[in-house]
Amino acid sequence: MVSSNFDALVLKNINFKDSDKIYSLFVRELGKVSCKAKGVRKFSSKRMSSLDTLNFLRVGIYGSGDLRLITETKVIHSFNNIKNNLSKLKTSYYFLEIINKTIYEDSDTSKIFDLLLKCLKRLEETNYSDTRIENFFEYHFLKLMGYSLNISNCGICNKEVTTNASFGFKFDNAGVVCLNCSNSLLILSTADLDAFMFLENGRKAENLDFKKVDEILKYYITEISGSSLKSQKFLSIS
Repeated sequence: MVSSNFDALVLKNINFKDSDKIYSLFVRELGKVSCKAKGVRKFSSKRMSSLDTLNFLRVGIYGSGDLRLITETKVIHSFNNIKNNLSKLKTSYYFLEIINKTIYEDSDTSKIFDLLLKCLKRLEETNYSDTRIENFFEYHFLKLMGYSLNISNCGICNKEVTTNASFGFKFDNAGVVCLNCSNSLLILSTADLDAFMFLENGRKAENLDFKKVDEILKYYITEISGSSLKSQKFLSIS
C-alpha cells in the first residue's frame, strides 16, 4: 500500500508514547480520520509546527482503518491572523468542535470541507467581530447536513414570507410560521428576516439583526451535535 496525498485541516492532537502524536484531521475526501505522526515530538523534528491545530495542509497518509500514518506534510495556509486574534480564534475553534462532533470517517464531506475553509479564510481577512461569518457557517453547515431551515414561506399554510406581514419561528417546524397559523413565542422582525435572507443568498439590506438568528442556529447546532459545545460558552466572552 502506498501513501496518498490529501487536502486536510488539523482539528486537534494528543501525545502518544514517547515521541509520537495522534492527530485528528478533517480530510476533504475522507471525512475525519485519526493519524499517527512518528517522532514528531523530538527536538529534531521539523514537522510539528506544520501540524499545528487549524493548519490547512497537503498531507501524505498511509494505511486505512482506525489509525493511519502521516508520511509527509506541506503547509498551504497556517491562518496566523486568526491565531493571533483571540476573538477569531474562539470562533475558529467553535467551527472545529462542530466538525469533531458531527463528521465521521468515509462520509461525503467535500462541500463541508470547502465551506469550513471558505469561512476560515473570510474570518482571517475581516476586521469586524460580529457573528455573520459564524452564522453563515452554521446556516450552510446545517443545510449540507440535511437540516435546512425553511425561511421562505410559512411551514404550515405555505404563505410566502414578506416584510409586510408578521412571522415567527417555530422550532419543531424548523422554520418560519405566519402568526395566523401559530402563536409563536419567537417573533421575527424585518431585520431578523433580512438577516436570514442575507445568509441564504447574500441579499443585502440596510439593517440586519443577527441576535435571534444566532439563537436559532445555535439551538440546531447543539441538537445535531448531541450535546452542548464547550466552545459555545466562550464565543460571547470578550
